[in-house]
Amino acid sequence: MSPGARPFALAAACAALALGGCISTTIDELPPSLETLQVLRKADVPPLALGPFTVAKGLDARTVNIRGSTIHPAKGSNFAEFLGETFATELRAAGKLEPASPLRLGGVLTESHAGENLANGKAWLAATITLTRDGKQVFAKPYRADNQWKSDFIGAIAIPDAFRNYNALYAQLVRQALSDPELIAAMRGG
Repeated sequence: MSPGARPFALAAACAALALGGCISTTIDELPPSLETLQVLRKADVPPLALGPFTVAKGLDARTVNIRGSTIHPAKGSNFAEFLGETFATELRAAGKLEPASPLRLGGVLTESHAGENLANGKAWLAATITLTRDGKQVFAKPYRADNQWKSDFIGAIAIPDAFRNYNALYAQLVRQALSDPELIAAMRGG
């Protein structure tokens, strides 16, 4: 390499590190949320069984990419199963998870995205949540959670921040569904 090319190569390497990071990690498992626990107790929802949580046709829900870095679900083979695990965590903490219940909550993950443009980040998650009673569907409704944030130019800061913001959507969507008066009424048989 010529002496004149060295500064350029060094600058290019530094820019690549700043813009990216090329890491692969798993999404953080979410602890139960105090807010969702309070919602479930206040609404006095009956015990629920879970599953299945599936992916809408054509949606790749196995990874989310930010600046060449990838995040994978912590449990299950895709983010739909991770959404189901998030529901399980919240219901278990509230004492409302009962595998033998005639009420079964399930869902279809319809959107799962995160991205940023070196200045702003945006992530969104959407699912249609269903409730069956004794095998018969009694409720179905789409829910969507989104998040926006100021992104950093430096990849080592921006990438983990984007993944954290994406991760937070799962608790948001679960709380949104479990606090929906229409879903609560369907759980109670109304």
